[in-house]
Amino acid sequence: MNRISRSRIWLPGAILYACSAFYLLFQGGKTSLMLFVILNALILYLALGRWSGISAVRGTRSVEWDGPAASRLTAGMRIRIRLNIQFPGIWPVPYVIVRDRLLRVAADEAHVYELSFVPDYRRRGEVVYETAPLKRGRYRFQTTECSTRDIFGLFEHNGQFEEALELQVLPRMIALRDWQLLRRSQRGVFQHTFTSKWAKETTQIDGVREYIHGDRLSRVHWNATAKTGQWKSKEFEREALPRIVFVLDRNASAFRSADQFELAVSVAASLLELVVQRGMPVGFVSAGRKPGWYGADRTPVSREEVLRHLVDVEADGTVPLGHWIAETADHFEPGVQIVVVSPQADEQLAHAFAAVEARKMIPSLIHIGEAVTTDEQQRKLRQWQHLSRTKQWDHVSVNRLEELPEALGVASA
Repeated sequence: MNRISRSRIWLPGAILYACSAFYLLFQGGKTSLMLFVILNALILYLALGRWSGISAVRGTRSVEWDGPAASRLTAGMRIRIRLNIQFPGIWPVPYVIVRDRLLRVAADEAHVYELSFVPDYRRRGEVVYETAPLKRGRYRFQTTECSTRDIFGLFEHNGQFEEALELQVLPRMIALRDWQLLRRSQRGVFQHTFTSKWAKETTQIDGVREYIHGDRLSRVHWNATAKTGQWKSKEFEREALPRIVFVLDRNASAFRSADQFELAVSVAASLLELVVQRGMPVGFVSAGRKPGWYGADRTPVSREEVLRHLVDVEADGTVPLGHWIAETADHFEPGVQIVVVSPQADEQLAHAFAAVEARKMIPSLIHIGEAVTTDEQQRKLRQWQHLSRTKQWDHVSVNRLEELPEALGVASA
């Protein structure tokens, strides 16, 4: 029983019971006897409610969300929670109030959902509710509380059960069809100045090209040379394309709002998904307080491992972005394409890009903007765009995730 309700009811109840007993003793008669019997029956009913069975409640929880059965839970999606509840006993229970708590671990933010149901003759019931759109992060269901009151609403009886269940909400992603940077890579633009580990040739002939001084005789295409009268060489397919390394900026001072950082994480996750689907070698650097290095020193990269990391990342870094780009150049082999996802586009970043180019790496920037920008921000962005065209650095700017396909020069899937 609820202590507050009992303290409020105890004294008036005792006075009422004493009055009824004295009325029976001194007045007598059927009326006083009937009142005394009714009062005792009510007291017995309220007392036996303590053993209503709600204290031994049991339940199971299942989670559903829209989309294909194998779809992943991403930010912005809603989930439906289905609770099946049962409690033992035979004492009549008019209704049950259910309070379910969903905790977002990183922010220590709990959402409480309160519902009610009327149990059937088997003392079972089911409640279904839908959450608000979820943010990126990890969620954990806490203890589910069940309570009921007697028909007079005087006393409350409580029970609880715990059905452990954790959810991870991935960053919001947008399906991408292609990327102009990948198209240029497939045409071999990046192969003229360097050769990486992932650009080895196979024995499968892919075509004919002009003879280049220094080609081995085994590469000469004699039939094409005889037909054209000019030296021709065989072109072989490559095992894979140059590796793309993403650098996610997590500097706290670089982001003006939490939404801007969420956009950066979503852009990085969407691009990573596209590159992995294409079967290209990839690397990922998470530049924050606890950095993440994936694919450094030619180690294999797991997409699921990177996505699990992106579930928990926050804008908590203090080290300048230029330092992380220099560290990336040290950890990865020459010839990679370094794609920086950041809201920064300043002179410091330009110096870092120049240093990367000197090490035979190709830098590019995915600039993360804001929905509303100041004149000063627009001026700095125009300066960076001009510098990018001069240096031939790949550069795109995104203010919303829906703009990403158009910014990459392709349509969404």
